[in-house]
Amino acid sequence: MLGGPRKRQSTVKAEHDGTGSSATEADRFPVSVIIPNWNGVEFLPACLESLRAQAYSAFRTVVVDNASSDGSVALIETKFPEVSILRLDENKGFGAAMNIALREARSDYVACLNNDTEADPAWLGELVACLERHPRAAAATSKMLNMNERERIDDCGDILTAYFRAYARGRGEEDAGQYDEEEQVFGASGGASLWRSEVVRELGYFDEDLFAYYEDVDLSFRANLAGRECWYAPRAIVFHAGGGTSRRQASEFAYYHSVRNRWSMIVKNGPAPLLWRSAPRIVFAEMLSLAKAVTERKTILTLKAHRDVVRALPGWARRRKEVQRMRRISSGELRRLMSAGYPSLGHRIREASASVFRARAT
Repeated sequence: MLGGPRKRQSTVKAEHDGTGSSATEADRFPVSVIIPNWNGVEFLPACLESLRAQAYSAFRTVVVDNASSDGSVALIETKFPEVSILRLDENKGFGAAMNIALREARSDYVACLNNDTEADPAWLGELVACLERHPRAAAATSKMLNMNERERIDDCGDILTAYFRAYARGRGEEDAGQYDEEEQVFGASGGASLWRSEVVRELGYFDEDLFAYYEDVDLSFRANLAGRECWYAPRAIVFHAGGGTSRRQASEFAYYHSVRNRWSMIVKNGPAPLLWRSAPRIVFAEMLSLAKAVTERKTILTLKAHRDVVRALPGWARRRKEVQRMRRISSGELRRLMSAGYPSLGHRIREASASVFRARAT
């Protein structure tokens, strides 16, 4: 994720790759790995070195730099000349950065990769193989593990609950084999996933109104509505530092955008029959969040986020018409893709089961 202040104007200032050719030329590779970056110089070396070590080599790497001031571009130019760079003169956020590179790409597949990750050598090849096994899949998502506790799960695909809350599946759990099956999930994490380029274009790209947070869930939601699928590839492993550059931004920024963008996703994407059916749960979850905000002294921030939700409703309503015209599945089919409740209870049950499994194994 990307944070920090936004300016009002932006242009692509330069782009190059290690061969000296323009990145706007037709790609010679079936995969483009796109890494949005904002002041991530401390993370980039490990990330880019891990891409050099990939067993699957038919790809090019593009870093979209959101006006970094920490020497990120100089590092790439000096240490990783094979990497293409798209330099922006402002921080446009994750979705806009991805879209700029997506519009330039000519590859069949595009991978989203956070700058604070290290990819296992088999990572990209496993994602490509997963998409090829599932022709209706829009995306394949990775098994993301904690960088510092490598047996601890960060994300095994995104889930959306009946309360219209999104969560990273398995986050915080010990990796004890409980997510080792290739299976369909609700969404693909923007931290490490592979998308069919054609499908992303058909869906209208990432929503650039969502500066940070919920961009990947929103795109996955639209893919599901269009009758596409998202698949989890358990052998596509990535280690994630957990927040990267965004952990340096104020918690208020993250909280505000999470609240605002969640409502953007609900308003634009939720089919009316399902929203009416889920309304009591949505209101209940919102009341719980408000109570938590009071205890955490975020009441004013929460009210500000909801004020801006109201202000944005006319624009979201117009966007909703476009999204719903693309819908190819029923409300019932969508509901079956969603999780029944909060994942915290399931997390505690799985942790207990894993403890029992380990005890028996010893």
